[in-house]
Amino acid sequence: MSWRRVGGLTALLCVFAAMNGMSASLAVGSESEASVGAAPRPTAPTVGIPAIASSKRPAAIARQKDGSLLIAGRSLRCGTNRNVLDRGLQNLGLAAPGVLVFNPRELNRWSDTVRLFVYHHECGHHNVGGSELGADCWAVKQGVRDGWLTNDGLNQVCRSFGDGPATSTHPSGARRCASLSRCFSTAMAALAKEKANAEAKTASTTQMTDSSPKLIQGPILKRSGMFPSPGEK
Repeated sequence: MSWRRVGGLTALLCVFAAMNGMSASLAVGSESEASVGAAPRPTAPTVGIPAIASSKRPAAIARQKDGSLLIAGRSLRCGTNRNVLDRGLQNLGLAAPGVLVFNPRELNRWSDTVRLFVYHHECGHHNVGGSELGADCWAVKQGVRDGWLTNDGLNQVCRSFGDGPATSTHPSGARRCASLSRCFSTAMAALAKEKANAEAKTASTTQMTDSSPKLIQGPILKRSGMFPSPGEK
């Protein structure tokens, strides 16, 4: 992690640079929709061409009128933080106070699962702070809960790290993958427990309904009117 001035305030910048193992230093100044925190492009490519299983490339990321980002058919927002697309960003994404910035050109080269993970990782920093492993785990929990992260998807995310070594801002790819695996197992176990509890509650409610007293025969009208029948006292 690194500290920079953001709009006159000291802020923590998170740079998602795991795929090239490089540490990036970005200053987020004027926040225009086209360029936030843009810096000169590095001389070496920062992201390799990913292996996408299907020959059909996923739909491009788009910023919608309401400010949300459309990724893999999902409209994504991170609380009240602004989503900004910046094609000049050196990395896939970063998080700064009140804003998330993504490079659509680089992100669009990756699978839907990796792109969703990148978004939720950066959003995770707004929920757990500067910890990279903490933001990773937060993203995994959201992915399991929302149904977009499977075991195969987790492998895609791990491959995107490219076995990168540890840097001044990020743990090594191997360490991140090991942490992701633990978080995924914990999240899946919690989801299974939640489903089991819900099913048990439904079964209990159904059983209580089935065991409720049932009316076998309706009431029989013995007489009508307000006055006694002849012969009654």
